[in-house]
Amino acid sequence: MNSFFIIAAAISTVVVLWWMIKNEKGGMTFIKSAFQGLAGMFAVNLLGMVTGVTIAVNWYSMLSFVILGLPGVIGALMLNLIFK
Repeated sequence: MNSFFIIAAAISTVVVLWWMIKNEKGGMTFIKSAFQGLAGMFAVNLLGMVTGVTIAVNWYSMLSFVILGLPGVIGALMLNLIFK
C-alpha cells in the first residue's frame, strides 16, 4: 500500500511539472499554487485550535501541498476524515 502512494505522488509530480513546462505562465501559476497550498495548510492548523481538525505536517505532506496546492490540502483533510 505504501508503494502505491509513492507511485501516485511521483505520477502527480511528473504531470504538474510537465504542465508547467508546456504552459507559458506555468511557472508563475505553479508558484502561486504552492503558496496557496502552504497557506491553506497553515490556516487549517491554525483553525485546528478551535475546530479540532488538524493536518499532520511532515516532509511528505508539505511536498504534496506545494505540488498540488489547495487540492492537496483538501485531499489531506478528506484522508484525515476517512481514516479517523
